[in-house]
Amino acid sequence: MKPGKLIGQGRTAEIFEWGEDKILKLFRPGISKTLSEAEYKASLEINKKINSIPKVYDFIEMDGRSGIIYERINGTTMLKVISTKPWKLSKEAHRLARLHKSIQQKIDFELPKYTDRLKSSISEVALLSDDLKEKLYKYIDTLPDDNILCHGDFHPDNILITKNNAIIIDWMTATKGNPLADVARTSIMLKFGDVPGKSRMKKKLIDLFRKKLFLEYIKEYINISKVNINQIKKWELPIAAARLIEWLPESEKRNLLSFVTTELTKLYGGE
Repeated sequence: MKPGKLIGQGRTAEIFEWGEDKILKLFRPGISKTLSEAEYKASLEINKKINSIPKVYDFIEMDGRSGIIYERINGTTMLKVISTKPWKLSKEAHRLARLHKSIQQKIDFELPKYTDRLKSSISEVALLSDDLKEKLYKYIDTLPDDNILCHGDFHPDNILITKNNAIIIDWMTATKGNPLADVARTSIMLKFGDVPGKSRMKKKLIDLFRKKLFLEYIKEYINISKVNINQIKKWELPIAAARLIEWLPESEKRNLLSFVTTELTKLYGGE
């Protein structure tokens, strides 16, 4: 069987039609088979515990590239819903928080540890000195660990809104750990995210909506989880540092780097 029409793409994969009711997520050249297989195996296990993800059917290789066949979900991303219908922002922010809380369950299958992945990402950040990295590793070791499912990249563009449901996609970064680390990553993305190439007025409007989305999301998450904001904020430093390895606008990287160095100075002074 050959893939049908290209219907979507991202930095790691292209999405093709696969028959009438499935899609093929075909990973780009350079994405290792180990990573794509890890997503496939994790999706199989997560499917057993959670209903709000696409069904997964098969793992294939095509022209030297790995691919996963998923259920086709006919929906619109939460990000697009908010962008085109801004009056729904609060409702969708609350849905984002409730969805996030709903997936945070103890797991009985193997996944990478969130803290190990953080350390691995930080080790590859060229913008940080070895001394700062060591301080970050030390700090991570002080944070409470757990065995809870974490998505690793939970944001409105990874939520598909259908007529009757909301589906969470893109589980390549799934890990196990403290769920507040996952909440902190969502928070960092919403607080520091930048969209280059926009006029000053559009940029201010986007920033306003993103800030409102963050505040509504975090308020609802705290309300339903009964944690406090400081417990979440403790994770923001290493999350921000690890994010520096990702493809980001230079302005966003500068702001993240400033946040990381400032927080480390507060913690360790001139050590």
